[in-house]
Amino acid sequence: METRSAPRVAIELKAVCHIDESQKNKFMLASGKSFEVRILDISELGIGIVSKYFLPRGLILELDMDGKPFGLDRKIKTKGEIRYCRITKSFENRCGVRFLDMSDADRKSIAKFVATFERREFPRVKLAE
Repeated sequence: METRSAPRVAIELKAVCHIDESQKNKFMLASGKSFEVRILDISELGIGIVSKYFLPRGLILELDMDGKPFGLDRKIKTKGEIRYCRITKSFENRCGVRFLDMSDADRKSIAKFVATFERREFPRVKLAE
């Protein structure tokens, strides 16, 4: 049974992350201001990433990712909040990121991409809140 809020699909894409200015006193990188992550899956609400850094829950990131897979001729720039971060068996950091301020146009482009590639056998079930 699928209980996620929005459909998501697997994707192989890289993104560049920057620590949001509002978070500078809470979290700092020893190796500069930005870092690259691999995007593993995407929905119109967020992405699943793999990072070389353990990113604490609630951390706000600025994300830059290629818009071409979503039919855009520019980068998608948005903010995201770390919802969870777990160390995997292969010692990578698997994180869930919820989009915070994505434009409607970018959100619609991602939703269209997801709808094209999602292959669900069973209908999505909405759980009581």
